[in-house]
Amino acid sequence: MHVLKVLELFLIQPLVWVGLIRCYLAARHRVRYERHQYKSAIDAHYLEVRSFFKDGLLLGLAATIVSLGLGLIVSPVWVVIYELLAVVSLVIVPNALMPATVFGLSWLAYWGLKPSLTTQLNTQLQTHGVTTLGLNSGVIISGCLILGIGLAATAILLRRRGLQLNSPQIRPDQRGKRIVRYRWQQLLVLPVGVLIPGDWLHTTLTWWPVFQVGSQKFSILLLPLLVGVSAQVYKQRPQQAWQRLSKSYWWLAAASIVLAVIARVTTLSPRWLIGLIGLLVLGVWISLARHRYYDRHQQFWFSDTDQGVRVIGIRPNTPATKLDLHIGDVILECNRQVVQSEAQFYAALLKSPTYVHLKVRNVQQELIITETAIYNGAPHELGIVLFTDQED
Repeated sequence: MHVLKVLELFLIQPLVWVGLIRCYLAARHRVRYERHQYKSAIDAHYLEVRSFFKDGLLLGLAATIVSLGLGLIVSPVWVVIYELLAVVSLVIVPNALMPATVFGLSWLAYWGLKPSLTTQLNTQLQTHGVTTLGLNSGVIISGCLILGIGLAATAILLRRRGLQLNSPQIRPDQRGKRIVRYRWQQLLVLPVGVLIPGDWLHTTLTWWPVFQVGSQKFSILLLPLLVGVSAQVYKQRPQQAWQRLSKSYWWLAAASIVLAVIARVTTLSPRWLIGLIGLLVLGVWISLARHRYYDRHQQFWFSDTDQGVRVIGIRPNTPATKLDLHIGDVILECNRQVVQSEAQFYAALLKSPTYVHLKVRNVQQELIITETAIYNGAPHELGIVLFTDQED
């Protein structure tokens, strides 16, 4: 029962609801675009919202076990600064996600405000029973490890995204030809259990759990940790691109652990420790820049073609998933009939209402033959997403 009450207090925090609204709006925009562009949504379920709850709770549980196992301690003042900056970033930057940047800025703001907090806000907080923490190395090391938890969670999301829906967005290039962009933008707010000093929560809510280590008392708080990333590709298969980016985030998560260990065994000032968090944030930006650079220097475009029809998406749970097809493949023949447009493709499908036979050229320029059963009388439910025919 106490666990449920702790979770209830997590759910009333503004960052959770702002994140949920932002996630819902992104999912609704995707579904509307797909229905407008492809006549029906590739996946009408709001997967982003489902992931917000399902993945958020699972990853949050794992993160809480790690955080409490390591005894990570945070300052209540820093929590307020972090949540405020996170909410502002979600509101004023509608088309991007900056979790790592917000995390780094929160520590920079906490460091910059610390002199005034010590003389003013700390006194007010202590009158209400809130124990504040000085800007010591132990607190910042905890912050470094919390950042590592967020980076690891992002790596897991990217890895899983490679196996899930990839929604194509059609864009014109400089020559007026249609190309496809695949964008990954998933936002989570993880409930990460951390320790905060004092028993001020217990004095207000008598059921709130309190732990005592030596002479110091600690309460558990579910920190809403903003997790996610916004990335896109034009010239890579999205599954491979997200997995490659996932490896970069795993390396950064490992680096945060190494830096925390180094800081623990050495005597670094808080200023240098905040510099280590800044170094990790810089590593995130470098990883995203490398991702964009690698994509720009690939030769292959997911573009419209004059020979055949390009596969730009595959709907889940349809007969198309049984075909040996991949994003970027070009269908040359359908039921032994040459096709050069979406209309010709579906006309050829109607010639065999229960079975489809395809001749395909993959991105390696190899010719393959694939076939499968389809729904009787429903060729549009095959599940292959193609460039829609342009109107004259």
